[in-house]
Amino acid sequence: MKTLFVVVVGLLLGAAAAGVVLYYNPMTETAADAPVSSDRVLRYSLPDQVLELALGQKAALLGQSVGDDALWEETIDRTAVLGLVLNDEANQPVGIASRLIATSPETDLLLRGLLVSDYWLVTVPREGTLFVRADSNVWPFLKETLLPVWYLERPWSGPVEYLPTVGPGAQNTAQVVGIAGSFSARDGSAVERYKIKTLDPVSREAAIDGELFLQLSTPQVAAQQ
Repeated sequence: MKTLFVVVVGLLLGAAAAGVVLYYNPMTETAADAPVSSDRVLRYSLPDQVLELALGQKAALLGQSVGDDALWEETIDRTAVLGLVLNDEANQPVGIASRLIATSPETDLLLRGLLVSDYWLVTVPREGTLFVRADSNVWPFLKETLLPVWYLERPWSGPVEYLPTVGPGAQNTAQVVGIAGSFSARDGSAVERYKIKTLDPVSREAAIDGELFLQLSTPQVAAQQ
């Protein structure tokens, strides 16, 4: 019995030590640097500028119900689909975006953090359409904000800002592909930044302001004959 007790205590201590390493592991904090300049900044606000939201049955956000229109198919039951109004730098509506967010197979809680894959289709009327492929590390947000405030009921000390983008492009930036209009063939990179303004577990409310900073290549001019 004593041997069993020692083994059990050893396992618990080992698990606790692993938890401490994960909690303080600086390798899970890596992200893109704050943008110094950009070609375009697109802004959004949650929940004010949400056009539509559909959640997978296994992807409930902040414990909310997924509703009757949940994404139930096995291939997408861990995803969220979000429609957004996008504002320009003057906070005037300029376009719309559809986003598909899913858990990433690249998640590594010891080396990279808790990753989600984020796919944007951005359309700016009279300008064109572009596609953004981003990997975001949500572990800092979970560790520093969501878990202590929402689940452990600690006091909210916000607002707080996060730069979650960690790839898949160079310097931990997202990849941008121009698809149509003036964005055609204008590939580039992107970085997302969001500010959490409200996080209230009692009223089950959250409010977020987000920004997508785009850095695009120079349009190619056809050579004259």
